[in-house]
Amino acid sequence: MLRQKTSALLGAIFVSAATALNVGLSTTTTTIPYFGTSTTSTTLKGCGAGHVTVIIQTPITVPACTATATATATSTTNIPTSSPIPGGPCLLVNPLCAPAGLNIDYYTNPLGGYSSGEPPSSYYITEGLRPLDSSLTNVTFFPQDRTQDGLPTVFPNPNLPNAPYYVGWTRDTNGGVTVDANNFTLVYQGFYRARETGTHVICSTADNENDVFFGHGNAFSCLNGRPSPGATPLLVATGGFFQNGLVCRNVDLIAGLYYPVRNVAGNWQGPSAFNFTIQEPSGAFENRTNDFAGNAYPRQCGIFL
Repeated sequence: MLRQKTSALLGAIFVSAATALNVGLSTTTTTIPYFGTSTTSTTLKGCGAGHVTVIIQTPITVPACTATATATATSTTNIPTSSPIPGGPCLLVNPLCAPAGLNIDYYTNPLGGYSSGEPPSSYYITEGLRPLDSSLTNVTFFPQDRTQDGLPTVFPNPNLPNAPYYVGWTRDTNGGVTVDANNFTLVYQGFYRARETGTHVICSTADNENDVFFGHGNAFSCLNGRPSPGATPLLVATGGFFQNGLVCRNVDLIAGLYYPVRNVAGNWQGPSAFNFTIQEPSGAFENRTNDFAGNAYPRQCGIFL
């Protein structure tokens, strides 16, 4: 598409230059770069007596990865054109795909499992687990809960003799997914379509842990759609005992492009909470949102090899 647009633009310049050169000078030579492999020349005889225009076209080098497009009168924005860059957007997304929300997948997480220090958040990938439930959601938040009185308790993990499991305790999360409130893992993944160009602030809080992965090769690959078990999170938010620290990171995004995002939220025992937000460049920090209606797309919207 870039090559076609460039060729069309250069063609317009070619004609414009030829027309302009047809007036006032007897002979004019101009050189125009173009996308090609050989040098060509064209001689145009004007309507006036003795006027000749010589057009010489010389090939230029095609950029391998990026092209520069003017963002404002005084700045430029580099937009990827041929292959995705690590941490960047995916270039191939189904244009007919609706913003139906992020995928949310519920995985088993043993008492004392992920979010207690071991295993890492990639355990559901390396162990080849299948989701217990799946849905779509625009919202990446559920509030802090507390244990329910009157439920029977057992202590199933001998390595954690003081960690009770409350039999029958469940909680609602997002997308209509209900989980075992004692211990669970939820994976939110898909595309975030940026509405603005500039620095965005990504933040999270969690009880017990949320690992945030963002961009190509980190959240998942734009080429095959798969997450890497060795990826390092953009940020890790941890909490417990009703004290959940806020962790934030900055990312530079380009309006209209689709960025892979993946949250792995886990609770290894007891009460839980989760919040993932994005602050846009034009917005105030206190107005950052965890509701991405209209800007969140399922992972299936990607066009993968």
